[in-house]
Amino acid sequence: MLAWLRSSINTGPDPTSKWQNIQLRNDLMKKEIFFCKAWFRAMKRAIDIYSETQAKKNHENKLKYTVLVGSVESPSCFIDVTDSVIVVGFLDGQLREILTYTFQEAADNRLFLTVAIYREFQGDSDEIVRAVSYIFGEGGNLNMERVEMKPRKSEISISSVDVSHNFTEKPVFGEYDDLIRVERC
Repeated sequence: MLAWLRSSINTGPDPTSKWQNIQLRNDLMKKEIFFCKAWFRAMKRAIDIYSETQAKKNHENKLKYTVLVGSVESPSCFIDVTDSVIVVGFLDGQLREILTYTFQEAADNRLFLTVAIYREFQGDSDEIVRAVSYIFGEGGNLNMERVEMKPRKSEISISSVDVSHNFTEKPVFGEYDDLIRVERC
């Protein structure tokens, strides 16, 4: 899937280096995990830090909690965990959400990557200049939308793809490495 994402963004700086930076940042920081109620995207900070005990209790009771990977103040990514949906937000060095993966419970009780969104920002600002969204179906259908923000322009394509790599097991508490893989194929 990453190859489609890379090839679909053909303007601006080389996206390959951005992907490598995301993965490198993730690899360097994934040793430590922290827990909280949520990651506040607009303020770029954690809300209500949880102890491991509280987060585990939420996990066991199928209640929402968030995992911060690498650091509380400057995580490489966050994972919003609920009973049937898990959202992974990959952050750049300025804590902007550059890549988002949404996993939903599949018919076989595994998770399936249903949505991937890649964003590019204007310089050091939080202004999004372009985004590419992928919506996957378990049967292999793919809807892709590429959006340029200024001037506003949108391009939509529909195709079929191999989605076998979009499936993953539900995480055991504390074991999130498979969810935070940038490369999905």
